[in-house]
Amino acid sequence: MTYGIITTGSRGDVQPFVALALAMMEKGHDVTLVASENFRDFAEGFGVRFMPVTGNSEQIINSPGALKLLEGGSVFKFFYHLQKATAQSADQSNRDILEACQHFDFLITSVLPLPVVYSIAEKYHKKCAAVFLSLPPIPTREFPFQAVGTKGHPWFNKLSYRLLGLGYIMIRKQIDKFRNEIGLPPANVMKAALHSGMLAITALSPQLIPQPGDWPSNAHITGFFYLPPSARQKQKELPEGLEDWLAKGDKPVYIGFGSIPIPNQSRLYQALEGLLTKKRVVLGAGWSILHELPAHPNLFVTKYIDHDWLMPRCCAVVIHGGIGTIAAAMRSGTPIIVVSVLADQPVNGVMIGEKGLGCHLPFKKLSSDSLLQAVQTVQDPLIVANCKAVAARIKAEDGVGRAVELIETAFLSWSTVKFGSK
Repeated sequence: MTYGIITTGSRGDVQPFVALALAMMEKGHDVTLVASENFRDFAEGFGVRFMPVTGNSEQIINSPGALKLLEGGSVFKFFYHLQKATAQSADQSNRDILEACQHFDFLITSVLPLPVVYSIAEKYHKKCAAVFLSLPPIPTREFPFQAVGTKGHPWFNKLSYRLLGLGYIMIRKQIDKFRNEIGLPPANVMKAALHSGMLAITALSPQLIPQPGDWPSNAHITGFFYLPPSARQKQKELPEGLEDWLAKGDKPVYIGFGSIPIPNQSRLYQALEGLLTKKRVVLGAGWSILHELPAHPNLFVTKYIDHDWLMPRCCAVVIHGGIGTIAAAMRSGTPIIVVSVLADQPVNGVMIGEKGLGCHLPFKKLSSDSLLQAVQTVQDPLIVANCKAVAARIKAEDGVGRAVELIETAFLSWSTVKFGSK
């Protein structure tokens, strides 16, 4: 039997699925990762078979229009812009996914391509499962839809999930067009998928979000998906001079925005100038194209760095709050400052604060004073001790192993899934 894992988006949307592919390959399964072409080298570098989808997410998110909307912070405006910017390539991307899925018996999809993959599974009677990397759109009384926040009255929490329909409006025309091409009627595919009974895995740690008691039996929180130690060794090539630089002073603060380009570099540079008077800093540029970065003996700049290696060597980590970086930071045992930009990042930042693992500082409020204050705040002994305790519990989890068990079991009992248009 062959498995196709389909995902689109940023590095944080791809790396967990590389971890899942490796875990499934370890169990003897035939697995292929289907993702944007710019992740080919990344996936194949770990020995994972790869099939490309049209589009380069790094180029799209660094476009002038996207950067302007990132600074504005509006989730709906940003994703509406991305939907328009990718309209011409979306049809081809969907056809690429369709072509790839013809080669697989079982389909595993992330949330972004879920409407397309579910439609393919419906049309060709293929077995399908979904993996969510952030708070999933599965209704519960215990917390609201992530666009709303993290807390609310139980009746409001359950009701808030109806907002998912507003987001689907932006892509429904495109999805209905695809469904028409493969001979299916129009449908709210997200709603249909969530009511189908298919396996729905949420790759978050129970230390961040415990399993809701009112979720259906097909929905599971497993734990974060981490690359295995053998695979992480392939990431251990360190930037030249970093080890010597680290050895010459106190533990630094790590600042990295990963696959989210820094929306206002002058704001960050001003905050950096103040922080560098008190702390040493490692700045990970990620997908940001940095201009006129001020030089300073307390500053070490690199494009990419192995978070598993660096974060435990830092006194605090300042991150955008994408769930992949949150996962690395929580396992490192290092206090966390989430400087959120948009999407699930503000909610993740609030959760980090509520769990006593750090604090939340929206990018719009970033300044020299606010960043210094945040770094001082997370050095509180209670926060430091809590981070270490949570890290120990996370290291005892096996999220990706549990996910493989659920996938193997679910695909043996596929009769529980009911395809249909909603």
